[in-house]
Amino acid sequence: MINYEERFPKLGYLLGGYFHQDWPYDYGSDGEPSFETIVRHFKARNPPRTVSQATEELEQFLKLPLGEDELDEILGKLGSYYYAPGLGMTYRQWLEAVLKILREPLDAGQGGGRTAQ
Repeated sequence: MINYEERFPKLGYLLGGYFHQDWPYDYGSDGEPSFETIVRHFKARNPPRTVSQATEELEQFLKLPLGEDELDEILGKLGSYYYAPGLGMTYRQWLEAVLKILREPLDAGQGGGRTAQ
């Protein structure tokens, strides 16, 4: 049995640290913020190495042959309270969208490095 928390620590940091139980309240007072905004916030606030590791771990995670029920369960173990079906997405589609954002280059003027992990 895979210990996902140990195998994917930076992915767990992203999911549990940014999509935890109170994430909608932590990232905006004007309604629920988009997951895209939160992933970009993660990228801007963390060292490039942390972002790179989370990206690599998410790539590895998506290669695992997991169904939607398994993804839902494992994402919960990694600390995520994000409900992708609420957007009309599967968890796999959501994770692929997160990965796409993680792969985007940082905008000029955005710098990482405020939070070390």
